[in-house]
Amino acid sequence: MATKAALPSADPQLLGAISKATPESLHHVQTDVKNPLPSKEAIAQEKTEQELMSGIEGFDAGKLKPTETQEKNPLPDPSAITAEKAERYRKQSIEDFNKKKLKRANTEEKNTLPDADAIEQEKRECEMRHSIGDFNKSKLRHSQTEVKNPLPSTEAINLEKQEVEKIQEIEGFKKDSLKHTEPTVKNVLPDQDTLDAEKKEQELKDGVTNFNRNSLKKTTTEEKNALPSSRG
Repeated sequence: MATKAALPSADPQLLGAISKATPESLHHVQTDVKNPLPSKEAIAQEKTEQELMSGIEGFDAGKLKPTETQEKNPLPDPSAITAEKAERYRKQSIEDFNKKKLKRANTEEKNTLPDADAIEQEKRECEMRHSIGDFNKSKLRHSQTEVKNPLPSTEAINLEKQEVEKIQEIEGFKKDSLKHTEPTVKNVLPDQDTLDAEKKEQELKDGVTNFNRNSLKKTTTEEKNALPSSRG
């Protein structure tokens, strides 16, 4: 136990400040909990996740039923792949074209004076333009414009983009990534009753086929229906 002489002495100024302090001079401090306890909802959610993980780990795969995979989006045929590949090759050739291979050509400007026919035609065009500019639009009738060659929709563009991506995936697919699988032959053997019935049938056929007619005994036919006597 430390003696009174061994205890460190406090600073007199600090002791004076503490003795003069009043509750009004103190500042309110908000306590910040660094490690709060989880709420009821968090505990319930964690319990649910734990039960779900336990159910997944203890699941019996033998209860699963085999299913047939249904192909929803079949792959394009070889002709479509070839056409698409040729189209992409043409576009790539245009993008990678070297302009330096073009030869310089001098433009020959043939600006001759117009003849009388050209002047007359130009005059008619000027008059037509003036008549168009002075045309009264109120005399026009409303008409519905019919688009003969509309631009493709967003869905068509996205579909075309998906087909191009699929073709690229097919062309770049690596066969080495495939895993070897052994086919399962489902050929159920017959039961014992079927084997016994088939065996008896085969023995009967063999008996009929290999029957020796020489082993038959000769018999005399006896007429049981005699003619009536004269007394009758």
